[in-house]
Amino acid sequence: MMAAGALRRIAALGCALALACFGGHAAAQSRPVVVGVVLPQTGMLADLGAGMRDALLLWQERVNAAGGLAGRKVELRIHDDASEAVRSTRLYELLVREDRAEILIGPFGSAATSMAAAVADRARRVMVNATGTSPAIHKRAFRYVFQVPPPSDAYAAGLLPLAQRAGARTLTVAASNPAGATALGDLLKSDALKRGVVLQPAAIYEGGGVVDLAPFAAALKAAGVEALASPADVRETANLLRGLRAAGYTPRLFAAQGVGDPAFVAQAGIDAEFALGFSNYEPNARSSGNAEFVRAYRARYKRAPDFHAACGWAAAQIVEAAVARAGSFDQAALRVALATLESASVLGAYKVDVDGAQIGAQPLMVQIQKGRREVVWPEAAASAAAALPAQPWGERALQPKK
Repeated sequence: MMAAGALRRIAALGCALALACFGGHAAAQSRPVVVGVVLPQTGMLADLGAGMRDALLLWQERVNAAGGLAGRKVELRIHDDASEAVRSTRLYELLVREDRAEILIGPFGSAATSMAAAVADRARRVMVNATGTSPAIHKRAFRYVFQVPPPSDAYAAGLLPLAQRAGARTLTVAASNPAGATALGDLLKSDALKRGVVLQPAAIYEGGGVVDLAPFAAALKAAGVEALASPADVRETANLLRGLRAAGYTPRLFAAQGVGDPAFVAQAGIDAEFALGFSNYEPNARSSGNAEFVRAYRARYKRAPDFHAACGWAAAQIVEAAVARAGSFDQAALRVALATLESASVLGAYKVDVDGAQIGAQPLMVQIQKGRREVVWPEAAASAAAALPAQPWGERALQPKK
């Protein structure tokens, strides 16, 4: 029969072990979760990277005010790569080894992301790719890296659906650079075939933004071109529209890279109306949580968020969703969560393929309507209905001064 003293010692030991276990769990819960990211805070890219940094800092404040991630406060560790992508490798190794970051957010740009992704994969540490849009990144079969923004080769995904809506049966790519025309045409080929829109031979014009393009536009009109797309920059786009107006030629749809530039309306004036452009992000997009994000960002920073700010916020949204799904910070569980998650962010839907490449989010199409940039595609994010086909020049309420 065991002595009373021995029983008391065993009971005391049991209590001590229980308290140690509870204390260890409590300590783990009270320890902040380190979320690591590398951004250009100095150097030539610092201004571009500022939006992403500001969005992440705003997220850290708001998520901690709401109780943190899985009951743990977020501690954001931001290292400066001085606008040099080659520093990403060393700085992400620092985040993994010394800062013990449990979640990584990718750096600024595709070159830096490609290097950071290799570090994350070797360390088996999940990394949410926030800005790396190059399709090449996820062709390297990384297992722990997951893309949030749509890949760059999807930027014209909305063009042919809108051309169909405009009633266009043919589409021509116009450019001053044959290589640019070929690149855009190649992106459109597959979808054009599926939709029964005939891609006509590219039309090449003299560039520079000051050449009279009325004769070029008249030739397009004579050829019966129904929809016109161009990779032209903002200056060339404005000049191309001047040529179309001078020739009295209104394609059913006109879309150009330059329309997405914030300076386009000022450059093109009233000619901008009905023009369509490509965009990665718009503050007025009706995407998941975007209105709340824009309000909070404006209130804090007194300006609208740009694409890079949206990338930071979207990455944080996906981190939250993945942690909620995994229920812990176990890297294997987080990897499975990010690989199988179907969610949404301010950049659109989140769904990745087996290589972690984004296949859910779609780039936006914007249209100038009454001098404002309106999101018209995809419909889920639209701030206005697309005004198609474009109204003929002579019927427009606003006319150029004589």
